[in-house]
Amino acid sequence: MTCTIHFTKAEGAQNDFVIVDDRSATLDDDTRRRFTRRISHRRRGAGADGAIFIDEAVTHDFSMAFYNPDGSVGSMCGNGGRCAALYALVNGIATSPMRFTVLGVPYAAEVDGTQVRLSFPPPLQIERDIVLENSLGTMRADYIDNGAPHLLLFTDDLPAELQTTLAGIDLTRIAAELRHHERFAPRGCNINIVELDAGGVLSIRTFEKGVEAETEACGTGTLAAGMMAHLRFGLSPPLNIRTHGGDILRIHFTPTSPTPHDAPAYFSRDLLLEGPAVLVFDGCYSMNVD
Repeated sequence: MTCTIHFTKAEGAQNDFVIVDDRSATLDDDTRRRFTRRISHRRRGAGADGAIFIDEAVTHDFSMAFYNPDGSVGSMCGNGGRCAALYALVNGIATSPMRFTVLGVPYAAEVDGTQVRLSFPPPLQIERDIVLENSLGTMRADYIDNGAPHLLLFTDDLPAELQTTLAGIDLTRIAAELRHHERFAPRGCNINIVELDAGGVLSIRTFEKGVEAETEACGTGTLAAGMMAHLRFGLSPPLNIRTHGGDILRIHFTPTSPTPHDAPAYFSRDLLLEGPAVLVFDGCYSMNVD
């Protein structure tokens, strides 16, 4: 039996996704996994960093389910959430501002043209100055779980032999050592390299688990980088961070004092990810569901 799945291709800061309205609950989990693997392929599908399914919700405008390109169920995806909000507005599923859930966690979003602001709850966990031993040397890193697990390495903390321009860093080599590091087993983590240049400009590159490759942007990774740059360097919000693809994502928050700076509750007020999102094209994909 063949079914035709209608989708929309979307991108947020060149982090790209396919979005499917499944509020009628016609696609089971196995079909979603197989569809995501096929549609995400850069040669045989539409090409994407994952698939988003819009589900019906009782207490919110909708629920969002995110699947990684390998077919696994993903955690929170920041740019995906921003694209889902734009999709929901354009297709009459919700008005702005809107409320939706991801894995049972509530989020809110506002859409202004192609700029989408996504509100986050405070991070679940913050760990600073983690020392990691591996074949590349000793690395000092920070960890933030903000719905997705992120390891953050600032360029100045890399072993001397790995230090070069941000563009020249071998992120895949570093990620191969740290993506599945026993310190983060069995869940694993996303690997981010962050640079603060002499002019005070923040830039980021991210290797995403599930994609198992570097992406042009990562919303939750950029959010984590903004929070950690504030803790490390005292940078005041809002923070503009340049993605690997060259877009700018803006991080907002209002520090909660006198909460300890490394406590998740420090970021419990006005935590927002803001940036561009675009619906690129509509399409349909036929696949065997037997």
